[in-house]
This record gives sequence, C-alpha cells and structure tokens, in this order.
Amino acid sequence: MDPYFLLVVLLMALAVLDLVVGVSNDAVNFMNSAIGSRAASFRVILAVASFGVLLGTMFSSGMMEVARKGVFDPGYFTFHSLMFLFVAVMLTDVILLDIYNSLGFPTSTTVSLVFELFGAGTAIGFLTSIERGLDPLSFGDYLNVDSTLRIISGIFSSVGVAFVGGLLVQWLTRMIVTYRLERGLRLAGGIFTGIATTLIVNFLIFKGLKGSVLMGGPYGYWLLSHQNQSLAVLFVLFSVLGQVAVLRGINPLRYVVLLGTFSLAMAFAGNDLVNFIGVSVAAFQAYQLYQSVGFDPRTYSMDAMAEQVSAPFILLLLAGLVMIATLWLSAKARKVSETQIGLARQGEGAEKFKPNTVSRSLTQFFVYIGSLASFLVSRRMATWTDSRFAQDRVTNPRDAQAFDFLRASVDLMVASTLIAYATSLGLPLSTTFVVFMVGMGSSLADRAWGKESAVYRVAGVVNVIGGWLLTAVIAFVTSAIFAAFIYYGEFIAALILTVFALGLVVRSHMGFAEQMKAENLLDDVVERLANSDAPMEQSRRLMASDLHRTADVVVMASEALAGNHKRTTARLRREMKLLLKRQESLELRMVRILKDFKGDGTAAFRSHLLAFDYVSDMSVSAQSLVNAQYDHLMNLHERPHGTFLLAYAEAITLFSAYSARIVQALETGTGEPHAELLAAKRRILQDIQRAIDWALQHYRQGEISTRQARLQSKLLMELRDVTALMYRVHRVYFG
Repeated sequence: MDPYFLLVVLLMALAVLDLVVGVSNDAVNFMNSAIGSRAASFRVILAVASFGVLLGTMFSSGMMEVARKGVFDPGYFTFHSLMFLFVAVMLTDVILLDIYNSLGFPTSTTVSLVFELFGAGTAIGFLTSIERGLDPLSFGDYLNVDSTLRIISGIFSSVGVAFVGGLLVQWLTRMIVTYRLERGLRLAGGIFTGIATTLIVNFLIFKGLKGSVLMGGPYGYWLLSHQNQSLAVLFVLFSVLGQVAVLRGINPLRYVVLLGTFSLAMAFAGNDLVNFIGVSVAAFQAYQLYQSVGFDPRTYSMDAMAEQVSAPFILLLLAGLVMIATLWLSAKARKVSETQIGLARQGEGAEKFKPNTVSRSLTQFFVYIGSLASFLVSRRMATWTDSRFAQDRVTNPRDAQAFDFLRASVDLMVASTLIAYATSLGLPLSTTFVVFMVGMGSSLADRAWGKESAVYRVAGVVNVIGGWLLTAVIAFVTSAIFAAFIYYGEFIAALILTVFALGLVVRSHMGFAEQMKAENLLDDVVERLANSDAPMEQSRRLMASDLHRTADVVVMASEALAGNHKRTTARLRREMKLLLKRQESLELRMVRILKDFKGDGTAAFRSHLLAFDYVSDMSVSAQSLVNAQYDHLMNLHERPHGTFLLAYAEAITLFSAYSARIVQALETGTGEPHAELLAAKRRILQDIQRAIDWALQHYRQGEISTRQARLQSKLLMELRDVTALMYRVHRVYFG
C-alpha cells in the first residue's frame, strides 16, 4: 500500500481528534456569556450554539485560513517533506490543545496552528536548505516572515484593545442602566437592545457570512453596498421591539445573549472551524496533485499548493457534526468554560488560581490608582457613582447568575464589534483572546473583583495570558522538534510520534476523568451537608472517612519503614498530598453553606468546623511524618535503629486499634466510653514518650546518627499529635 496514502489517512484521523480537542477549548468563545448569565437552560444554550455551528459549516466559504495567510512557501518543499511537515503540525496541535483543555485554560487555536506551521516550516526548511547546499539562514526563502509577524502582532495587540474596550463600555452601560435592570431597562432598554442587537447582526452578516454562498448573489451584493443604511434600519427596528418587550414585562437582553451566542457560533464554524481540518485537507489535495503527475515524491515541488485551498463541502459538514457532538459530550469544554466564568463572576466563590507576586503587585497598583481617583473626585460624585453600582442582596448565592444579562450582552456586543471591525480592516486576531479579555475588562468595570477576590482573579488572568505566550513558544519548539525527528526518521518516526501522541491523549482523558470524579464527590459532600436535616450525622461520616484514610497512611508508612520500601513511601506521600488538597478545596466550600446549614444552626456548624480543623491538622501531621520518612529513605541515610523499629511497631499496633475504635464510633454514631478511650490514648502517648527518651539518650551516647535521631523523633512526635487529635474529634461528636 502507498505509504503516503497512509499518511493522508493518519492526518484525517488526527483532524477528527483535533476537532474534538480544539472545539473543547474554543466552545468558551461563544457559550460562556449565555452560560454565565443563565440566559436559558444548558440544553437550550447548546441547541442554539449547535444550530449556529451547523449553519456556519453549511454556508462556510471553506477556505483554509492559514494557507491564505501564507506562513511558509509550499513551493520550496517537495511533496515528501511537506507531508511530514503536516504530520508534525497535527500531532503537536492535538497534544498541545488537549493539555490546555485538561488544565481548563482557554487558548487560541489559531495561535497554536500558526506557530506550529511556523516551527515545522522552519525546521524542515532549514534541513532542506542544508541538504540542497543552500544557505539555511535565509529564512525568507522558505518562510513568509513578514506575513507571519503581522499575524502575530495583530493577534497579541488585540489583547489590550479588547480589555480596555470591555472595561469602558461596561462601565458606561452600568452607569446608565445600573444593577436594577427593571427600572434601568424602562429608560434605556429599547435603545441598548437596538445597539447591541444591531452590532451583533452586523457581525453575523458581514463577518459570519462573509464569503459564503448567501453573500455571493445579488442580495448579498446589495447588503454589502448598503451596509450603513441596512444597519440604521435594523437599529430602529430592534430598538422598537426591545422597548415593546420591556413594556410588556419581558427582558429583551435574554434574547440578545442567545442571538450573540448563535452569531459567534456561526462565525466560528464558518471561518475558524476549517483551521482544524485545513492542514489535513491540504495534505489530501497535495496527495491528489502527486497522484495526478506521478513524479518522484522526493523531488516533486509543491508550487501548486501556494494557491488558496478550498475544503470540500462534505468535509465541512462532517466537521460541523463532530463539533456539535463535542459541544454536547465534552466534559473538558465545560472545564474550560468554568475557568473563564469563575474569573468573571460577580461576588465570591471558589477561586481556582493562587495569588502570586505579580498578581499582588498589580492588585496593589490598581488599588493605588483607585485611591488616587477617589481623592481627585468629589465625595458627592463618588457617592452617586457608588449608587449606580449598588447591588441587591442575593438570597441564595448558589442559585445566582455568575453575571447578569446586561454584562453578558456587553461582552457579546463588544467582542462581535471588535472582531467585525478588525476583519473589515483585514487585521488577523484571535477570537479566544478577544472574547476572554473583553470578559475580564467588563468584570473589572462591573466591580466583580472585590477585596475578597481581586488578587485571585488577577492571578488567573496573568496565568491565562502567560499560558497564551507559552502556547506560541511550545507550539513552535515542539512542532520543530517533531518535524526534524520525522524528517530523518520518516515513516517510522511518524508512527512512533503518533503512538506517543495517542498515549498522551488517552492518559490525559483518564486523569481528567479521575479529577472530575473527585470534584463531583466534593460537590456532593457539600450538597449533602447543606440539605441534610441531620447535618451533624453527615459531618460525622465525612470526618470518619478522612480520619480512616489518615490512620491507614500512618500504619502503612510504618510498615514501609520497617521494610525500607521507598516506592510505597512515595505512593503514600502522593496520597497525603491529594488528601490535603481535597480538604483545602472542601474548607472554602463548606464555609459558604453556613447560611443553609440546618440543625441547631450556629452551634452545629461550629462543631462541624472544629472537627474539620482537627482532622485537617491530623492530616498535616501525617503528611509531615510521611515526608520525613520519604526524604530519609530516598537520600539513602542509615536505617532507623532496630530497637527503635520494635518500639515504634508496638506503638503503631496500639494506635491501629485505637484509631479503628474511633472510626467505628464515627461511622455508627455510637461513641466509645471516654474513660477507656482516654486510657488507650495515654498508653500510646506514654510509649511514644519512652521511645523519644530512648532515641535522645542513645543519640547523646553516639549510638545513632543525627539523621537517625531526627527521623525517629519526627515520626514519634507526629504520631503523638495524630493520636491526640483523634481523641479531640471523638469528643466533638460525643461530648
């Protein structure tokens, strides 16, 4: 069988996989505003986006975006080398986007593809030049450097413009309408609806349908030649309809958000979706050219590929169906959406990102700017401005929107306008960058970033932007390495990298499934605590589970120490790290349910928090125990003294029986007799104290080393803390 045909089949399969991972990331571009504002049920939002995608693919111009921009000159390459270049690009794209999806980071699929083509083109062009005896540093011979730099500068410059645009428009809109939408919409709802809808429709017609069959006939020509007049008529029409809806008690912004979702989805499918399959389609058409001429694939130049590459309609339609299926089925798409919605939401919540030096410095800078502005503005003006941003108290925060319809409408309106305007000027930009930064600017203007959340939100934005820069670097370097490896290893190398990529994707999906399962379990725990009529019973069972896991780790660590088992100790170390991470995530969630906590109210919740604090401290002590043991064993220090191991094993035996009694009491709700439990605790603490005294005495006599003494003392003291904390947990629930 023709090996080049197998490469085409491989590239088509990678195109399907690339569609799945790419759409999982880009779904945030057109769904987040509707999801965050709860403009409709999740299924309705998916249906609207799916309909937009389907129409977008059916009316798509079908032109490969990157090929038109010309990242490299295909005429410089032979068919043989060009096919391997395409394989390197697709493998890199699948791996890179899947990693970002697993992390929940939105990134630009256009940026990744441009830099992958740039990296692979640079590597193979460089090697081809050396092979031909030409100057490999004459990059202009095989790369369109000016065009690529223009693409890059246009994409990254849109970040600042989008942020400022979202900030200014949202601030002005909120000042006019305020958070009291019912009263604000009566005054300005019709005009705002007209402006927002007209700008979105302008984007839909003149960007989403640009180059489609619908815009190619006489009606399309008339619309293009009378664009301003058409928009003026639409503005009047939508303003009237919006005001009528307001007077009838209907919020028109809900439908503006759904229209914007449909518009962005259609534009994405019509113009950007082909980027995922463009490389594979180009490879297929290159193979057709090669088959038609029958030349030597290692010498046949691909000058014909410099022309625009049109994707067949059936491939576009199939790609659209794959995208729709991904929207409905992909959990990673929802994970990426949660990141952006979490950063833009109004009020407090679980923060995904941890503060860092950069985020703290930026937050402090903006606080200083805010203080300076308040100093320059009169107190009366500041009071009036604050009143425009005053919000009503939310009865149930868990049922609240992440942001209201007004901000969702502004996000879609500003993003659509910027993308349409840049397209009219012929400027390339990233839809992901624009949509994300508009959302961040509008959330800042809407005072969504308060003192409780600002430093976390800024950290998130910094991390995402840093991830975008890494996208470019990683895409370029990885694609170049893959291309060079395939250039020399040819078909065998392509097979090896394909297996490697598929292995990474499969492993990523397995790890992601475990992660989502753990997060769902956390949510279930919090939900049961909040809704249970007997919350202390739920609390007791939760503490029993964590206490049991911690006790098991301590016992297994002692067995690993006696047998000098490094791998077991390393596994226990990872388990304790995951347990502490889970407890950290659970802690903030549980504080937020205080208002919904049933039972006898504050007293019950105080007892629950006290028990949770004891269990968390116990887990920290167990982690310190395991970490000390891990460092000692991995650094190949002298094993603990035999006498110590015997004494430690006796203490662990008593501890195992003692912890089992407490776990059983918590699980069954039947407390142990306090006198017996206290006696068992004191027996363990006495044995631990004797072992500590023995270790210190023999260290002073020089019979054990400093490292041995440190480890033995650390193990015993942490075991003492765990034992004491277990008794306190029992006292919380049983008096």
